[in-house]
Amino acid sequence: MKVASFFAGCGGLDLGFEQAGYKIVWANEFDSDIYATYELNHPNTMLCKKSIKDVLATDIPNCDGFIGGPPCQAWSEAGKGLGLNDERGQVFLDYIRLIKDKQPKFFLIENVKGLISEEHIKAFDGFISTLHKAGYNIRYQLLDAIDFLVPQNRERVFIVGVRNDIKCQYKFPNGTNNKHLTLRDAISDIECVPNIYTKNSKITTENIQENTLCNHDVYIGPYSERYMARNRVRAWNEPSFTIPASAANVPLHPQAPKMTYISYNKRMFMKGQEKLYRRLSIRECARIQTFPDHFRFVYQYINNGYKMVGNAVPPRLAKALAISLLNSLNLVCNVLIGYVKDERQLAQTRNYMLYYIRKGNRVGALSEKEITNIDYVLLHDLNHKYFFSVSKHAPTQCDANYLKSIGFNPFGNEYWCFNLLTELDLSSLESELDDSFIYSSKKPRLIKLTVPI
Repeated sequence: MKVASFFAGCGGLDLGFEQAGYKIVWANEFDSDIYATYELNHPNTMLCKKSIKDVLATDIPNCDGFIGGPPCQAWSEAGKGLGLNDERGQVFLDYIRLIKDKQPKFFLIENVKGLISEEHIKAFDGFISTLHKAGYNIRYQLLDAIDFLVPQNRERVFIVGVRNDIKCQYKFPNGTNNKHLTLRDAISDIECVPNIYTKNSKITTENIQENTLCNHDVYIGPYSERYMARNRVRAWNEPSFTIPASAANVPLHPQAPKMTYISYNKRMFMKGQEKLYRRLSIRECARIQTFPDHFRFVYQYINNGYKMVGNAVPPRLAKALAISLLNSLNLVCNVLIGYVKDERQLAQTRNYMLYYIRKGNRVGALSEKEITNIDYVLLHDLNHKYFFSVSKHAPTQCDANYLKSIGFNPFGNEYWCFNLLTELDLSSLESELDDSFIYSSKKPRLIKLTVPI
């Protein structure tokens, strides 16, 4: 299944979808500090470097779905919360514009918990209403990455829309609530001391390390008063705090003891143990985000490395969402197998996008109960197969006179007629089809097939 990615960043969401078997055919990212990382790790994806405000639906290649997480700063509870009054919040509307114009079969949107807060719920409801009017069945849910084998607490809102003409009831994946990974699971094998990254350091595509611990760089800047207001240490047997997109706010390594409480807004490092306190490295953060070690980050300034990692959707969570979409969109459907006796009937069927079978108790007829929930029609001439989607209003009744008036040659009196919508590619179904069974009879039959959208 082909997907276009928006606000791609370094490609955490893209990686999860790729791991689930999707093909990312096109991606859009406007931050030039990210281009090298994305292109290094996604060499087969066309990267569009325009602002999304300048992207038109015609710029996007044909694909099945859109995925993307618009910038979250405008909606974050930790920020100023300006919503649509923030230019970064307004690009949400450009993403919706492209969904409306391109009409992909499905889309996925990721954002921070603050998007559904009381402060922003009016804007959120407006987004959902616009997407409904654009022709989509919408589901949204707040998910915590820890429930999907990601070793951190990270709550995010996910919105999934499926186009109304597609017979699908999307269901979000169930998390593994009985098993949570810890910092020990994620980073305990990283025993070497991280690199102290200075202003003269630079990671480029030419000098980036090929070993499994590339990007084991750590920021050593000062700790702000706000940072010291809370404990920033999680123990080895706990999951990490949320990995942020700012070097200065990265959690501390679990080798350190919990910070000492002084007052409600003041903590300090335990006396005598100060040397144990350091921030997590970029590679350690990437591990906690579930990026594989072979995924490499390119940056001139260390904050750009932390930013790419912290802004990403954890690939393991992205993969769970991608699989849930596949499970919802690959539907078990009712398929009518029909027979066309010659080239003339096939040509007429394609011309009028109409297939008919006998009504009543005659030989070759199917009961009304059997044919009321037909999703597809699979026609054959004993040698070849032709696959069609069917109108949701099918079947209708017609008589022989009507069929004769448009060029068919029926032999009975009353018929069930199926209005065909589109002739579909059979390549995705070939593994499920037994030709010896399909071609074994001229009588209409019903089967069930798993049919991808």
